[in-house]
Amino acid sequence: MPPNTSSLLQNVTLEDIPAILPMLSLSEREKLLAELEHLESLKTVARAQKSFLAFVKEMWPSFISGRHHARMADAFERVANGSCKRLIINMPPRHSKSEFASYLLPAWYLGKYPDRKIIQCSHTAELAVGFGRKVRNLVDTDAYHKIFPNLQLQSDSKAAGRWNTSK
Repeated sequence: MPPNTSSLLQNVTLEDIPAILPMLSLSEREKLLAELEHLESLKTVARAQKSFLAFVKEMWPSFISGRHHARMADAFERVANGSCKRLIINMPPRHSKSEFASYLLPAWYLGKYPDRKIIQCSHTAELAVGFGRKVRNLVDTDAYHKIFPNLQLQSDSKAAGRWNTSK
């Protein structure tokens, strides 16, 4: 007689799965698969909350990462946690500097530190407002809410150049 499969699933580790899989019914396999998918989703969210580059990969699925992106991401994480007070990035055009620094970093930073404020500035007000609009629009997406579910835009403050979050 096969062991009670319900009790098999209670304290299963990932290493145990191949051994017990043949003993499970179809519905138990489906339940296990759903739990594994949920676990993977939780891991993805935790990585994206902690790591700027992981956040970038979640928000920009077609993004192709290079070594310079990892170096920028590391520098931005040091800025965010306060261990780097001043940062200058000099790279050729089309290396994702603006997408990272003026669009994705403010969104990630707000999710991580919702009680803080960000000022965006540029050589023209139009450019700063444009990036502010992109950040605001990203913060208002389902993909962003999957990573930072507790941060919402304040309903009475959604202008492109000046908007607030629920925090």
